[in-house]
Amino acid sequence: MSAPRSRWAELGILAASRAAMGAQFQVVGALGPLLIGTLAADWTELGTLIGAYSLAGIAIALPAGWVMARIGDRAVLLWGVGLMGLGGAVLALAPGFAVAIVGRCIAGLGGALLSIACAKMVLDRFHGAALAPALGLMLMAWPCGIGIALVVLPLLGTDWRAGLWLSAVVCAASFLPLWFLLPRRDGAGAARARRGGLLRSEWAPLLSAGTIWGFYNAAFVVALGFGPAFLVARGWGAEQAGVAASLVGFGILPVLPIGGALAERWGRPVLTTIACMAGMAGCLLAVIAGFSPWVSLLLFGLLAGPPASLVMAMVGRALSAPSRAFGMGVHYTLFYGSLALLPPLAGLARDVTGAPEAPLLAGVAFLVVALAAVPVHLRLAPRSPA
Repeated sequence: MSAPRSRWAELGILAASRAAMGAQFQVVGALGPLLIGTLAADWTELGTLIGAYSLAGIAIALPAGWVMARIGDRAVLLWGVGLMGLGGAVLALAPGFAVAIVGRCIAGLGGALLSIACAKMVLDRFHGAALAPALGLMLMAWPCGIGIALVVLPLLGTDWRAGLWLSAVVCAASFLPLWFLLPRRDGAGAARARRGGLLRSEWAPLLSAGTIWGFYNAAFVVALGFGPAFLVARGWGAEQAGVAASLVGFGILPVLPIGGALAERWGRPVLTTIACMAGMAGCLLAVIAGFSPWVSLLLFGLLAGPPASLVMAMVGRALSAPSRAFGMGVHYTLFYGSLALLPPLAGLARDVTGAPEAPLLAGVAFLVVALAAVPVHLRLAPRSPA
């Protein structure tokens, strides 16, 4: 295990890279209205561009642990940010939808490698009371990058290619601190401790927790990706809509490191998860109903914080230590599958109905599915605290 000071410094480097990944993920949503008629023909194609970033993760998640055991965490991280930079450049140069999809998939492959490696490295370095805040800080970096993208990119005006290039450059720049500041480590010992699969008793609790995680994150992404377009359709300016939607990303930041830890200390992690996700659904309905988006979106972000580390804790409790590498691969396969498939459905809902609020209603439906999966998980994992 790393020394206390060095492991927190390493966490800071990992978090900076995840912030760059969050900004790259959100670049399509932040520039969404400008991409319609340029890189995307309609809202379904825009949703597909949003979801394509996660598509590569479906294929790479399972073998990622096997790869890390052989070439090391640091090498996987460097490959990840390198592919993120390359994919961002392809997207910025894309003449149309087909090439844009290729760029998003390349970047998403890098993002998947980065995400899985970061999660594994945090679990390797932190234990006990330090684990929850460390996971919270790691998870916090992604919405931080999303929020920055929503504020900065609209400032570029209608030059959407400049926004795509800026995102690619930021990702490529993440390569340098990982290369120079993150020490090399031997992963052979960790590899020997891994199991090549899951115990039979681990599959059902892991899949149910993964379902909660996937649909909860899909609702979060829909709020960020389609929130600005909904506000623009209601007569807001693009910059104002971007700033309002960024409150989702910024609102989650102060809660992520401490919300889950406090709920665990109070002994009500499941109740907190249910209450927060139900509140998130209510906030989306409030935005649709015309209640102040500034208040509703900020509250949505605040409520989204505690479930993040709490659901990840469900995943951790479902796995024994030797199953962790393969189990995280299964978990991230579900996660990336959800993000690749569900946002396009939200975009399709708008194309079919013509209603700007349709994607947000789809986000509400995703939260209902996540809530329905909670009691299923409790039945399958009765030892989880209530």
